Amino acid sequence: MARMHKGDRHVVTAKIPRADADKLRRVVELTAETRSDIVARLLHEHLQTIDLEALDTHETLPMAKAS
Repeated sequence: MARMHKGDRHVVTAKIPRADADKLRRVVELTAETRSDIVARLLHEHLQTIDLEALDTHETLPMAKAS
């Protein structure tokens, strides 16, 4: 059966502690979600809580003009 198109996506990989990977594997076994769907949902939910403007604290340093 073909999968439903979920829109433009980008692959992200990460190494996680083995205990977390084991728990994720068990969640996948007990639910209808795929590992990819679970990780994507959790990452999306976390990113929604981050204020990029608050993180972007770059201030322009004064630079002496060259003569």
